Amino acid sequence: MILLHNLTTLCTNLDPQVSAALAANMGDNINSNTIAALGRESTGLSEGQITMAPASVLWASFSILSTVIGWNQGQAMAIIQSLMLSGTVKINNASTLTALGSLVTGVPSATLGSISGTELLYASQNPTFITYMQTAPTILIQTFVTQLITVNPNPDSILQNVPDSMATEIPRSLLQGFSQSSVEKLNQKTWRHEQAVLFFDTVALGIDNSDNMSSSVLQGFTCTRVASMTTTKIKNLVKACRRKGNNRVALRETQLTCMYNYIKEGSDVTSYNLYPPDMLLYYDYSKVSQDTCKDYFRELGDADFSVFSNALSFKRTALVNNAKTCLGIIGTVLSSDNLQVLGNMVCVLDGSYIQNSDQLILQKLQNCNDLTDEQVAAIETLLTSGKTQYGLPATWNRETLDNLGILPLYLTSSFYRNFSKKVKGQFLQSFLKVLRKNGTSRQKKRRMKTAIRQSIIEKSQSKRSIVSECTVGNITQVTISESTFPFNYETVTKFNCCLTAKTVVDNLEAITAKVDDQEYLEVVLARLREFYSANSTIPEAKVQVLGPASRVATNADITMWNITKIDTLSALMDSSYGNWDAAMAQTIISKYLRNSGNTLGSAELNSIGGPNLCSLDISLLKIITQSSLSKANALTVTNCNITKKRTLFIIAEGAFQSRSTVSATSYQLTQPYIGGADSAYVQRLSTSNINMDMDTFISLDPTVIQTLGVSQVKGLLGSNLPELKSYENQSVVQTWISTRFQADLDSLGLDLKGGKADPTTVGVGNIILPITSAGVAGGAGPVTTVAGGAATTASGGAINRPTFGLHLLLTTLAIAVLYLLH
Repeated sequence: MILLHNLTTLCTNLDPQVSAALAANMGDNINSNTIAALGRESTGLSEGQITMAPASVLWASFSILSTVIGWNQGQAMAIIQSLMLSGTVKINNASTLTALGSLVTGVPSATLGSISGTELLYASQNPTFITYMQTAPTILIQTFVTQLITVNPNPDSILQNVPDSMATEIPRSLLQGFSQSSVEKLNQKTWRHEQAVLFFDTVALGIDNSDNMSSSVLQGFTCTRVASMTTTKIKNLVKACRRKGNNRVALRETQLTCMYNYIKEGSDVTSYNLYPPDMLLYYDYSKVSQDTCKDYFRELGDADFSVFSNALSFKRTALVNNAKTCLGIIGTVLSSDNLQVLGNMVCVLDGSYIQNSDQLILQKLQNCNDLTDEQVAAIETLLTSGKTQYGLPATWNRETLDNLGILPLYLTSSFYRNFSKKVKGQFLQSFLKVLRKNGTSRQKKRRMKTAIRQSIIEKSQSKRSIVSECTVGNITQVTISESTFPFNYETVTKFNCCLTAKTVVDNLEAITAKVDDQEYLEVVLARLREFYSANSTIPEAKVQVLGPASRVATNADITMWNITKIDTLSALMDSSYGNWDAAMAQTIISKYLRNSGNTLGSAELNSIGGPNLCSLDISLLKIITQSSLSKANALTVTNCNITKKRTLFIIAEGAFQSRSTVSATSYQLTQPYIGGADSAYVQRLSTSNINMDMDTFISLDPTVIQTLGVSQVKGLLGSNLPELKSYENQSVVQTWISTRFQADLDSLGLDLKGGKADPTTVGVGNIILPITSAGVAGGAGPVTTVAGGAATTASGGAINRPTFGLHLLLTTLAIAVLYLLH
């Protein structure tokens, strides 16, 4: 024990495997001396060991446990649950909450929600407490913020009371009505895009120098909010968005096109180094002269080419062709000089360029957000050719893998076969740390791990062997703590043979944090079912830490899950573990709602998210209250069918009240649900100066779009009108164009083609009766025309023939009588 104490006291940054080995040696009889000896290495204890420890032991060691850094969620919950159930700890005020230290992440959200906002406000003054809270599950942070807001719901007070790092959880409906004294506070907090758009103008007009605005606020730039600003101010805001590194402003396509429309007529439009590189993606290339094109593409080289939507992807192709013309590139051979200019454009080039170009292209490809299978194949072809600095595959080693930067994340088993298992294991150990630091998605890490595992199987031909018993060592808390686990269990058969049900239950979160492969996760779930088969119910504490294993569950698995708490629902719906099958999502949510007192409140809506919400039946969506929706995050409901969109829009419109005209705030709050808006609402928007972006426009109900006349669309899009031309090949826009008169379309000055023939005239003698859509809401009303004897409306619908014929007959007779009288 003395040796153990010295080891944990004198040594810093111990390998997790050492910590786990030290803890495993203690068995299940954990006492206060054990924990004192382990000290900060107590994270090596398994969930099972913690559960077996008496509450009295945990309480006696509380001063140590509460200062340990690195508890996973399962461990923290096990300690807190033990102390609360025993009555040893009552968490009901600021002092008891802050005393929990690093264990606060294991507090149930219901417990936190039962503490008054005033007490939580006291707790929030403790910087250490806030640091620990930032690592808590999202539902816990949201509950904390919700309680703080109850202290004083005044907008300025909310800004004062909610910690800067947690402002992302303030409901959007409360982000309005700020005084000028709150501008600096708004500017220093961390925001999501859908929040920043609501007060962007408040901050922009309150800070003279746009360069002093935070990147978090600048991401809220929209045509809706800058409409009333001077052109000079708007230009300065656009220029302020030119930032690099961690301060880079995250901007969407609709924001970038809006920006360009405001600066394109300026005298400094060709001063490319003044503007955000991403905005250069949407330049009218005719304004770029041959003398300055190289400067243009050099600045464009820092842009994120993945920002292009499918609708405007043709612009990306045009940029590549223009770059080749500018730089005199023939074929698919790119020199080192070419690559220095093109920069990130290499991310959209096909495999032939990669294979035929200077090896510098490998370095440039490391800046890409993702690579296609074709690009990966070309990279491997270039590498194996031996024509790069890395030489022939036979000379490759661990240093080769390190020098390739991020590229190994994408490479296939064919590439990894060139390395020994030992080298791959060593590399994986260090590379996984880099990926965690970069926040790389589990999906990408899974793909890489699968490629490495497959390369080992292919090389050893072990996939042909039949294994019925564990031959590589039983899986224990020590092997699980290895950073590369389950690397040494390269086949699912080995993993299956060496994993027991008790090991899974005692180390569930530690396992699911590292295991990504679907087949392996299915084994984990099978062991979990095995352990709890006697009572047919899996406790919520275990369901909450299933992580990616939840995504391979069957209906039989879900039947065994206990889902009564919002914490459990929130953990299951965590999108970082992948998307849910719609039927499975509905089963889980419905199971939660069957429990008394559970509803689709704002916490539930935030947890479920838009895509999963769309899996629910209309009857469930209709029980969502306006209050719940108004306090929820902006939900993405684009994959809902039109009936569900309309249901959600009706609730949203009531939640974010609008009158004869719609304010910018009301519009932006309702915007996520606008796909279900009716024509009356959209027509009100057309006179409300909201400057709708094209991405939102094409998301409208297609039948509603077809009711809009030319002048209404012009009023709706405002400063975004020029982008209508870029979207003219989108089916919903094409259909709208085809039902408008060409003369009306020409009035927009966008060179839109494909409209109906200009209005015809009906005449008798020398009297001419012109029939046109001009002046009737730009063609919005049912204007009647006569063509080939058929009567139709401007909206394309047939009118009543007998009525029309009678009117025409009477008109003709009247004219004839007048003619005779003359």
